[in-house]
Amino acid sequence: MVGVLLSALALALALLALTRKRLLWGVIGVGAHSLVLAGLYLVLAAPDVALAQAAIGFGLVTFIYLLAVRHTGKLVVAACEAYPLLYQEGERIAGLEWEMLVRFARSLHRELEVIWVPRSEIPRLLESGEADLGAGGYLPRAGEKVLLSRPLLPTRLVTVRSGAGPLGAVAGDPGEDQLPSGGRTFEDAETLRQVLERGELGGAVVDILRLRGWLLQGLKPQEASYGEETAFRIAVAPTEPEIHKALDSFLEELERTGEWKKLVERYLG
Repeated sequence: MVGVLLSALALALALLALTRKRLLWGVIGVGAHSLVLAGLYLVLAAPDVALAQAAIGFGLVTFIYLLAVRHTGKLVVAACEAYPLLYQEGERIAGLEWEMLVRFARSLHRELEVIWVPRSEIPRLLESGEADLGAGGYLPRAGEKVLLSRPLLPTRLVTVRSGAGPLGAVAGDPGEDQLPSGGRTFEDAETLRQVLERGELGGAVVDILRLRGWLLQGLKPQEASYGEETAFRIAVAPTEPEIHKALDSFLEELERTGEWKKLVERYLG
């Protein structure tokens, strides 16, 4: 009777290990399966086999699997700062996208690494394989050969004017495509804001979220006209379709459970 129960338990644990989405739970299932097999061999009067199964199957093999899971590599994110989505706060990184990326990296059992780059550099780093993901208020632009996640947050491009002069935009953002002749591009949104504040530009084409930050910092444009609707997304290297698929499944699960809504309310509420 005990042998039958142990056999059924071993089968159940094998199925558990094979069906877990998270590698860690799969390894735990494999280890428990090996331990139950050792008990089964003991019941069947094969103590030497039971000892070998416990020492090698449960002890050594499980330890090797855990090491493999621990060292599955890094998830490299090429990012530009975009408060409150992804930004530096002293020596730490914070933001809505950051919390999501930390959870996603944990689900893949990878170590998260962020490299701060200008927005215009993100597609090149993804195409070359130097980065896995692109983030930080990433707005899709026509012609970029990257994979795109599900929409994170809806937004809209806005043309703001504060006086006479050329318009400016962040290089690489879709706002660059809407600049009239004589328009100027800048490495990041903060530089663009400073130039606009000094009166060296007549206006800028930005998204609503960045404009909101500018207004909180005291910028007072004379007029604003709203352009096309778009959405923030996470860009994925074209050579990483599996990461792209896993990311979309992960975001879908966050939305289904209501966790994404809580994160949005915390940072944008």
